[in-house]
Amino acid sequence: MIEVLNGGLQTTIQDGGRPGYLARGIPPAGAQDFYSLAIANLLVGNELTPPPLSRAAPGGAGLEMLVKGVSLRFGADSVVALAGADMPATLDGEPVERFKPIRISAGSVLTCGAARSGARGYLAIAGGIDVPEVLGSRGTYVRGSQGGLEGRALRKGDTLKTLAPSADLERLAGRSLGDLPTGPEEATVIRVVLGPQDFMFTDKGIETFLSAEWRLSPVSDRMGMRLIGPPLELHPRPDYLTRDAGSGPADIVDDVIPVGGIQVPGGIEPIVMGVENPTAGGYAKIATVISADIGKMGQIPPKGALTFRAVDAAEATAVIKDIWQRLRDAKAALDGGR
Repeated sequence: MIEVLNGGLQTTIQDGGRPGYLARGIPPAGAQDFYSLAIANLLVGNELTPPPLSRAAPGGAGLEMLVKGVSLRFGADSVVALAGADMPATLDGEPVERFKPIRISAGSVLTCGAARSGARGYLAIAGGIDVPEVLGSRGTYVRGSQGGLEGRALRKGDTLKTLAPSADLERLAGRSLGDLPTGPEEATVIRVVLGPQDFMFTDKGIETFLSAEWRLSPVSDRMGMRLIGPPLELHPRPDYLTRDAGSGPADIVDDVIPVGGIQVPGGIEPIVMGVENPTAGGYAKIATVISADIGKMGQIPPKGALTFRAVDAAEATAVIKDIWQRLRDAKAALDGGR
């Protein structure tokens, strides 16, 4: 049993989420930065967290900590790992590192502080956190009060159970990432595929979108990340859109919004859809963040800067396939040495 001494700012139980239910009004949720949770799970012998919208199993359930981390008292020996945002952590008052297994003794207290860089820290625990599955996932859909621990963020006094570790704790404590990177290169360069409504923007509007430095508004969450920057010029709209969709320059007849879709209400303050994306919306989407960079967006802190770079669908697909294959290869190599 693990006791929550301090729940942090917003700490939720997350895994790879529950894709495939958007038609029922249920977004995938899951870890906003899948890669960070995946490497933390890798280090403690859990199943990997898959990329966004993957049909793979959701992987081990861990903790996603927003900006400020948790404090936990462990009732039994364990092995844990930290990844993602740089949240200085201590075990019984002694500093511990990210990206390495941490051996925990019964009665010990692990405390994660405020992020010095990044926005979301991840904590994986050997065996994974044991809460009931909802539609195949233990992840928390915060706005829908679904999954996780009673569909909410952790708070002081909560207790967590874990599943059985995949191997002896001493062996798990010897695992390492090897040559796997701990995070992405060009962490603030977000790759996008233009569209599906990029045709509504002028050439100047597209150029501005791709050349400007944007900053993340504090008014952002797991549903949408609002950006602050210059207005984006749109073409005049045909009369039928004004009649059927509304008078705003970026208004469209509602259509589906993908994870990573970038809506531009009124041509100002683009909103990047997160893993708790709504099912549909009525604003033009200038571009869509590629799956591999959804996690990058999740690590931009409030008022943090970012830029966009356009790629084609083939590159977007190749990048995520390569990342996922490298993670699986690393897991196979480590598991072979259990």
